[in-house]
Amino acid sequence: MDKIREKIQHIRAEADAANEKADECERKYKELEQIQTSQEHKIISLSNQVTQLEQDLETAQEKIEQLKVLEESEEERKKENESSQRKISLLEQELEASEKTVRETTKNFREADVKAEYFERKVQQLETTSDDQEKKNEELKAKIIELQSQLDEFNDQLNDI
Repeated sequence: MDKIREKIQHIRAEADAANEKADECERKYKELEQIQTSQEHKIISLSNQVTQLEQDLETAQEKIEQLKVLEESEEERKKENESSQRKISLLEQELEASEKTVRETTKNFREADVKAEYFERKVQQLETTSDDQEKKNEELKAKIIELQSQLDEFNDQLNDI
């Protein structure tokens, strides 16, 4: 019986050891389940992050495309602006040339106006002089006629003598 008791004790010891092992395995199983659950949560969290990052990437790519379009548009505007600046510069040069021409024309006009006034005065002086000369001519003609008649009379008197 001692042998049976020893065997029972040995079986009990084995059962206790097996129970302890089972408890330890159960504890490890629960720990592994918790780790697995934690890992699953991390996987879900990382999957959500991946999804969010993919969405952010798509948004960033769309923004990049929009910025490229804006940049191209900005370059076109810069080219148009440069072209407009060149046109403005040419127009300003033409304006300056036109203003210079206007100033010269105005100056020439003033000079011509001054000359015209001078010549008008000169014409008036010459007309006055001409009128005076005509009067003198008239007077001289009258004197000539008078002198001619006196000469004729004198000649007649000389002939009579």
